Amino acid sequence: MFYLLIKLLQMKLIKHITDLNKAINSEKKLGFVPTMGNLHRGHESLINISKKKCKKTIVSIFVNPTQFNKKNDYKSYPRSLNADLKTLKRLKVDYVYLPTVAQIYKGANISKILLKKSEKILCAKFRKGHFEGVLDVLNRFVKLISPKIGFKGEKD
Repeated sequence: MFYLLIKLLQMKLIKHITDLNKAINSEKKLGFVPTMGNLHRGHESLINISKKKCKKTIVSIFVNPTQFNKKNDYKSYPRSLNADLKTLKRLKVDYVYLPTVAQIYKGANISKILLKKSEKILCAKFRKGHFEGVLDVLNRFVKLISPKIGFKGEKD
């Protein structure tokens, strides 16, 4: 029984879409917090809100190449997976999804989202393709995960 209790308190790391489907298939009130890692207090706040409003919470860590204008920016984006996993474990997150670029963009059956000129506000005016990349990956995640509620930061 003690082993079962310990097992229930552990977060589940998910790296493949098939494992994702098995793990969350029966979750009715799943909260989703998409991140690119390098977690900070803003992420922690979103996770805590999800945990209060939903039965289970899944956090993705995925550095999305389609929202970077320059390859160097993508390559140099800070990655801190070990520290992030420690934070998520401390916060008692239920699931952590760590997909690869190939898994997210495989098949690319989802139509690309394009912003109209009038919708390009804030830094979208200056960062060509950035927000389209954010919208595209969020759309893909929502289709994969089907969360009850998604929790995103002010920038998103």
